[in-house]
Amino acid sequence: MSTLFLFAAISLFFLAVYALCAGGAYLLVWSVGRERYAAQRIQKYPRPAQVGREIAWSVLSILILSSLLTITWLTAQAGWSLGYFEVDQYGWTYLAVSVAVMAVVHDTYYYWAHRLMHHPKVFRHVHKLHHTFTNPTPFASYAFHPLEAVVEVAWYAPLAFVLPVHPVAVAAYIVILTVLNVISHLGYEFYSPGVARWFITSTHHNLHHARSKGHFMLYFNLWDRWMGTNMPEYEAAMQRKEDEPVALRYHGAHE
Repeated sequence: MSTLFLFAAISLFFLAVYALCAGGAYLLVWSVGRERYAAQRIQKYPRPAQVGREIAWSVLSILILSSLLTITWLTAQAGWSLGYFEVDQYGWTYLAVSVAVMAVVHDTYYYWAHRLMHHPKVFRHVHKLHHTFTNPTPFASYAFHPLEAVVEVAWYAPLAFVLPVHPVAVAAYIVILTVLNVISHLGYEFYSPGVARWFITSTHHNLHHARSKGHFMLYFNLWDRWMGTNMPEYEAAMQRKEDEPVALRYHGAHE
């Protein structure tokens, strides 16, 4: 398999997952369900969405992510890393466990990398672009500056040298990552308040886009709680969504 063909295959898979997840969520919630799900809308007076820019930057980021995944695949083929290609070598149970390990490692890495990208000397060069989408749609899931795209995937390269990972596990992880990224950028809240204590919700990440501070986690609401970077109004906002038969509101978001 040539390097170019491998890169094309990984890129097409990644882009297809992004298109199906982000496109499906946008169609069902933002378009067809706009009126039906009005009560779940997070921002009261959102700025216009920038769908075209979100898609353009996401496609570029996915190509960068795919190129780095291609390199790790090649290192496995060369026997330099612990990547493997026969499922029977470790079995399906291990394959599932490896996906969970990737999620935990990525979640912890992302918290600290995300905090670093909010440092004043780093933010404007790397992460500021993602925050131009103050009213994110599902298409903003991978709308990163190219340097941020590299940061986003940098955790996987060293992991490949200490954890045996099968391409199927990587593919499954791409699907999980994309689905949860889409939920984070959905702009509508469907989770109950109880979920907010342990997991990232659309409200959690939407507040981050609106305020450009706090809420640095990717999946689990653990490091934000431990390090005191949850916004104090977050859980209250989730509770209001449960208590009031109107759209979830929070103060200060583009009113």
